[in-house]
Amino acid sequence: MKALKIIGIIVLVIVVLIIVLGLVAPKKYDVERTVVIDAPKVVVFNQVKYWRNWQKWSPWAERDTTMKVTVEGKDGTEGSIYRWEGDPDLTGKGEMTNTGIKSLEEVTYHLHFMEPWESESDGYVRLSDVEGGTKVAWGFYGKTPFPWNIMMLFMSMDEMMAPDFDRGLKLLKEISEKEAEKISQYDVTPVNFQETTYAAVREEIGFQEMQSFYERAFGTIQQVFQQKGKRMTGAPVGLYFIWDEQNDSTDMAAAFPIRGSLESEKLSVIEVPESKGFKVNHYGSYEGLEHAHKALDYHIQENWLTLKAPVIEEYITDPMQEPDTTKWQTRIYYLVE
Repeated sequence: MKALKIIGIIVLVIVVLIIVLGLVAPKKYDVERTVVIDAPKVVVFNQVKYWRNWQKWSPWAERDTTMKVTVEGKDGTEGSIYRWEGDPDLTGKGEMTNTGIKSLEEVTYHLHFMEPWESESDGYVRLSDVEGGTKVAWGFYGKTPFPWNIMMLFMSMDEMMAPDFDRGLKLLKEISEKEAEKISQYDVTPVNFQETTYAAVREEIGFQEMQSFYERAFGTIQQVFQQKGKRMTGAPVGLYFIWDEQNDSTDMAAAFPIRGSLESEKLSVIEVPESKGFKVNHYGSYEGLEHAHKALDYHIQENWLTLKAPVIEEYITDPMQEPDTTKWQTRIYYLVE
């Protein structure tokens, strides 16, 4: 009986100790790290706005090359979900849900770890203009329920997570500054785009099909022009109505500008009305067009303008006449409301 009494006292002491520790231990955690990036806010914001870009600067994706990621919903909008599943010892399984976006200022998200243990918290990435570029604050916060909060007396969430956040921000800084440097090479200028009629082949295709589509479509247009005695009145173009990076597809047309009407079962006629917009000139191969487009896209975002379809690529240089790709000129137009 005496032994049982002693055991009971010990158990009671342990229970009381747990309760006391649970009462004094922190129940909330909040971790934030910052960095200053020498790049315009719009460049950085587009890295954090889209889940598809998080893979480039995520320290956990860098560490776990086996991690598989899927994005559900329209990427870059509230409600879109980033799901991952990787090595249980490195990244485990979980998801992040976009809970809000303030353009060029903030992205917030809800983080749900599922494996190897379950927990939930909320996170954010906030941007602000500072001397030297853009300040980025990346953080997350949440609550640790009793009795697990006792562990917070012997470990620091900040010490655990700060190195990963610092690494992610370092990667974000490197990516953003390199992109800003490439974009700065383009001079975005306003333009009054004149009303133009195009003879076109328009299809929805995957990104990998673009080269073969252009070859086939331009060949079809040339055949019809020969049969109809038509001539193009300017350089050939690509007209992009939808550009869907999430699904690697586009609704686009390969087209020649024309005067007058054209009747053909193989071609459609597309009218682009007179519009205000902006243009850049790209010199080099078509593979390098990405940053020319970003220069225009970011200019539209920075000035709170509304883009309207189609985006126009005008192929000034004929690759058949000029084999040196460094001399190829492509003029790109973004039209606005």
